[in-house]
Amino acid sequence: MRKWLLLYGLLCLTMIGKSQYFQSLSQFYMNGQIINPAYAGSREVFSANLMARQQWTGLEGAPRTMNFGFHTPLKRLNLAAGFIAFNDKIGISRFTGLGVNYVYRIRMKEGKRNLAFGLKTGITSFKADLSQVKTDQPNDQVFEGVIFHQTKFDAGFGIYYYSPHFYCSYSLPLLSSFGYNSLQAYDSIKTKALTSYLASGFVFNLGKDIQLHPSFFFKAIKNDGQIDLNLSVIVMNTLSLGVSVRTADALVFTMEYQINKQLRLGYAHDFTTSPLQKVTTGSNEIVLRYELIRQYNVYSTRFF
Repeated sequence: MRKWLLLYGLLCLTMIGKSQYFQSLSQFYMNGQIINPAYAGSREVFSANLMARQQWTGLEGAPRTMNFGFHTPLKRLNLAAGFIAFNDKIGISRFTGLGVNYVYRIRMKEGKRNLAFGLKTGITSFKADLSQVKTDQPNDQVFEGVIFHQTKFDAGFGIYYYSPHFYCSYSLPLLSSFGYNSLQAYDSIKTKALTSYLASGFVFNLGKDIQLHPSFFFKAIKNDGQIDLNLSVIVMNTLSLGVSVRTADALVFTMEYQINKQLRLGYAHDFTTSPLQKVTTGSNEIVLRYELIRQYNVYSTRFF
């Protein structure tokens, strides 16, 4: 029993580290408050987002993620708030959570430059149903009725600086994180190391209707890390096509299209470059953003 629990625990923790709160870079541009609470309000309008991702398609038990959120500046221009909800399923484990983001912004150059400080509070729940574990013994009853479940208060924080053509973001969005621990005398839920994120990029003009957007996204946990290097081409402030190289993991192609002033659609496909490419055709992600644009709103054409 302990051998199977150990193998499952190691696999689960590995998949969690690869997936939770880490989607393609387009996720940061279109739904940044999931990764950094301080992003809330930065679009300067009411902005709602919906994201779905299937990671490592074709691999049984691979991570599946859905999240929803909205954020808005408040009447006092130096304040903003947002709401997020997420549901991650990884193997026989499920993570769900709700959070509220609170933001204070130091606005400079009449609001063209901003330094935002964000705090997230909420709850996060972890559940692992070991009765769904498949072993090499038919009708194995070892795991029957074994369910780990825990819900607790969660918090996170972030710092976000942005101007019309440049941004820099640092965050710890999830201070509580769960996994399965089979290394102790008694099997239990384990809280794993915190994950931090650093992202930065800028946009510059190549011509009248073409812009380039180079950027990077770094994820760190303990003594390990993973980086995305990204380059996007923006055409007529409407279509964005990008490619990302994710170290030791994937080559990612992204596309974003501004359907109208309110609605923007993003899609990303990861071509796996790790040994997992033998058992998966890659990952797919789709993001939809709706913004409440009115004549009196100052609509931002920023792509972050």
